[in-house]
Amino acid sequence: MATYAAQADIDDLYGVDLLKKIADYDRDGQPDPDVVEKGLQNADSIIDAYLSAQYTLPLGWKPDVLKTCAIDIAVYKIALGRTGRTDEMRIRYEDALKLLEKISTGKVGIGTPPDDDGNGEPDVPDPGAGTRRGRILNVSRG
Repeated sequence: MATYAAQADIDDLYGVDLLKKIADYDRDGQPDPDVVEKGLQNADSIIDAYLSAQYTLPLGWKPDVLKTCAIDIAVYKIALGRTGRTDEMRIRYEDALKLLEKISTGKVGIGTPPDDDGNGEPDVPDPGAGTRRGRILNVSRG
């Protein structure tokens, strides 16, 4: 199962018709779930390759910036097998890779884990999950 994005995320960003156009390999009018999942898993592999230069994987949370990268990479990879690939898809794919390159070199961060326990303090990631260069990410605000 994909880590950074799901089919619903692609539908939310691009609309439901896009996947019908690029992922309906069996031509039944619906995106093929295995095609979509393979595209999302391919995106995960690419993202993890870049992240592994700076972070211990798996991360302890799902940064939104990585979701967007996963969507754009998956859409491009899925569309490679069809004729529906557009210049916009290619540009968004290339932009995602450029951002991941910046993340891998430490020029851009991925954000901090959300505070989901309601105590007003950011949660600290689990040891080893989402650490950068062997250190726990500084998640303090202020």
